[in-house]
Amino acid sequence: MRRLLIGALPCLLLAQAPASPPLSPGLTFESILSHAKPGLERLRLAVWLAERNREVAGSGGFLREGPTFGVTAGPRRSVGLPGTSDQSADVDLPLFLSPGTRSSLVRALDQADPLLREAARRESLLRLRQAYLDAWLEQQVTQLRQQDLQTVEVWLNAAQVRLESGADPAFQVALVEGEILKAQMELADSRRRDSTAWTTLRSQTDLPERPVPLAEPEALPTQDPSGLFTRYQAAPLRRAMAARLEVERENLRHREALGLSRWSLRGSYAKEGEDRIAKVGMAYRFSRPGEASALRRETEAGLASLQRELQIALAELDGRFQSALERLQLLGGMAPRRSFQPAIQAVGLRLQSGRERPSDAMPIRRQLLEAEVAGLRRQHAQHLIQAELQALTEGVTP
Repeated sequence: MRRLLIGALPCLLLAQAPASPPLSPGLTFESILSHAKPGLERLRLAVWLAERNREVAGSGGFLREGPTFGVTAGPRRSVGLPGTSDQSADVDLPLFLSPGTRSSLVRALDQADPLLREAARRESLLRLRQAYLDAWLEQQVTQLRQQDLQTVEVWLNAAQVRLESGADPAFQVALVEGEILKAQMELADSRRRDSTAWTTLRSQTDLPERPVPLAEPEALPTQDPSGLFTRYQAAPLRRAMAARLEVERENLRHREALGLSRWSLRGSYAKEGEDRIAKVGMAYRFSRPGEASALRRETEAGLASLQRELQIALAELDGRFQSALERLQLLGGMAPRRSFQPAIQAVGLRLQSGRERPSDAMPIRRQLLEAEVAGLRRQHAQHLIQAELQALTEGVTP
């Protein structure tokens, strides 16, 4: 009877083994890209460009700001004379006598606009690709954890059969039961990360609320390390930083020129009874003590701060590039991922045939499972490195 039960284990376990779900093509990144919402970087850039263009438009021509036009009217009464009315109109034109400052700002904006838009587009694309890769990885890990839990549950049945036949002691069943608890916790944690990753992906797209399978990422073009640094130096992402800071510098100088503008042109036309009076003149607005020098100090401090911000931003971007290069050298190029599932199945067959006990098979199973997860994470990291290098070194360079 004991030999009969042990010999029947392979059939029993194979009958209870979970069937693999049918493979589906899944949602590709190109399909996700067609459902993408406007990136946050592009929306912020649109606001920033609109603000700078508004400031430029506010000082168009030779005017510091829009002209002021006023109209007055009132009755004129004289003793013994019929009543008449007085009417007058006056205009005040604040002058901006630094057109070169405004022209410099306009040129800086024109040069920066295409670079900034391309850089924002590439950052948004990288953010979306990272969200897709994260969601794909968590889906794959969750699937592995689910299969692992089902495998351990099948092994529990095998351990119970061996216990009933007297082939193994009771603690072998207890070990498998403890492994089931651990597998359940790992699956619950994996599902939580899977849900979080899908929510992040949905925040950038109009995908359905319920997760759908994601296709395995396609390999990006292999990057040639020898020419990456030159392409990185000329790519829009790096050049856009200097261009944006140049716009900010010119904008500070433009604001200073606006603040120091004091002259305005004034004119008026009045009708007083039978008289017609026209006047044209100049006006000067006096500044408060220390106002002009404080404005200049503010500009100088702002320029120094912008210069330091540019240095920090470029250092951080250079760090991203160097880190991606180092990871590329460590992980190597894209290669097919090795599957450890056949090895896990082989361990299960040894357990089924009675050549392995659960206490011996479970550590091997866990090592192989972690190797499978490590392979997925390595593939995820490789794709992410390629995507980041593509964003840092490629793009239209107007």
